[in-house]
Amino acid sequence: MVERRQFQNEVPRSGADLIFGSGEMADLIRDFDWSTTSLGPIADWSEALLITLNTMLSNRQPNFLFWGDDLIQFYNDAFRPSLGSDKHPKAVGQRGPECWAEIWTIIGPQIEAVMQRGESCWFEDQLVPFYRDGKLEDIYWTYSYSPVRDAAGNIEGTLVTCSETTGRVLAERALRTQQERLLALFHQAPAFLAVLRGPEHIFEMHNLRYMDLIGQRNVIGKSVREAVPEAVSQGFIEMLDSVYASGEPFIAHNHPIDLQRIPGKPLERRYLDFVYQPMREIDGRLSGIIALGVDITERKNALDALLNTEKLTAVGRLAASIAHEINNPLSSVTNLLYLARHSADLDEIQRYLDTAERELRRVSAISNQTLRFHRQSTKQQAVHGEELFESVLSIHQGRLVNSSIEVQKQFRAQALITCFDGEIRQVLNNLVGNAIDAMQSAGGTLFVRSREARNWQTGEKGITLTVADTGTGMNAELLARIFEPFFTTKGIGGTGLGLWICMEIVNRHHGQLRVKSSPKKGKSGTVFILFLPFGPAD
Repeated sequence: MVERRQFQNEVPRSGADLIFGSGEMADLIRDFDWSTTSLGPIADWSEALLITLNTMLSNRQPNFLFWGDDLIQFYNDAFRPSLGSDKHPKAVGQRGPECWAEIWTIIGPQIEAVMQRGESCWFEDQLVPFYRDGKLEDIYWTYSYSPVRDAAGNIEGTLVTCSETTGRVLAERALRTQQERLLALFHQAPAFLAVLRGPEHIFEMHNLRYMDLIGQRNVIGKSVREAVPEAVSQGFIEMLDSVYASGEPFIAHNHPIDLQRIPGKPLERRYLDFVYQPMREIDGRLSGIIALGVDITERKNALDALLNTEKLTAVGRLAASIAHEINNPLSSVTNLLYLARHSADLDEIQRYLDTAERELRRVSAISNQTLRFHRQSTKQQAVHGEELFESVLSIHQGRLVNSSIEVQKQFRAQALITCFDGEIRQVLNNLVGNAIDAMQSAGGTLFVRSREARNWQTGEKGITLTVADTGTGMNAELLARIFEPFFTTKGIGGTGLGLWICMEIVNRHHGQLRVKSSPKKGKSGTVFILFLPFGPAD
């Protein structure tokens, strides 16, 4: 009480001298005509108001003060930017309900609780929208309302300590929205994804497609070894360890894995295209592995079914050709045996039987070529290009003759080529068959050639097998689509799979299949050039 009396006796009561500080708000408060308010001149203000006001003006934290029954307003320099041009500077000395009419339903009851009952409050990131710079803005605040008491304990005002958090709230909201969007994209990805943390390959994240692959297991927080134990014996742990140790990705195509997708059921074989990608932090440190891939089991099964369908179709076409080829010599044998049976001349009978034997050898040769053509070898063979061509031409001999097609051969390749010969015969059979179809109506010339060559793009040596015809040819539009699956120019007579499967076989042999064609009258025709390297196929 002694110190308070000394303050009252020593501090001059001239008004402006009672407000300390040199900031904008201190100047505004000193210059304001307070006699127009219920507070009266500054010289008449209470000690509690002056002490609170001067403390607030020197505070760099945004502060606001409501004083007296009329809730007359004060605020410091730190609070001033939050008001905008709509409220500053007229908010100085204004009654609270008049200044904050648009939000009084929100803050009015809170201030009343402070003034009437001394109940302090605190809010974090509270939405309190008000008019600022000509428009109603959504503004977020973290603020507290506290009672200000005089020496007798009477509540004289409400001190508002606050921080505008609009920028942070909106930034965090945008960040959460972005994170949710990225997470949604993660789960919607058309591939399976999993994030494995650390050298133990602990599951940190995965998407729905990964769950579908492994059978809806609860794997988060578990290692691959624990969560997918059947992968251990199939070499997947070694793959992950190698990627984590080397920092280099591992890529696999058509890779089999046996998974127990349903508890208690047998393992199910699936085929995957996938990559194990090293995951690095911002500082470059390797922290885990991203598993990304697609389950191609259904696609592989569908491809196998298509291959079988095309094989059956090819067999049907060949069966007709073979039946025609065998029918001619067998008819000859039947006639020769009839003549031999009714002849009395032994020399004549011998001639008939010799001729019949040659025709039967021809039937045997056709049968052997057919068996070689369709044998399903799991081991690659070394063959001559000439041998591959002759086996195909012998089967199509009847069609060639009936279609008035002349065959010109030029076999210059002497080296053997190592390949799955049954598959290469299938490719050549398709090319020769297509050439015959192109010349069937008007005849023409079929050119078949072999020579040793080099792939100048890779430097590999090998042989080139050429099939050319003088048929109708193809325009640029057809030429661009002939290797597409199900694209055919033969109507219901074609499956559209032949050349597509040919390309699959050629790729498996690391070869190349190129085509040139012209539909120009007098210069029409098509050339297919097949290059096969001497190296083994996959």
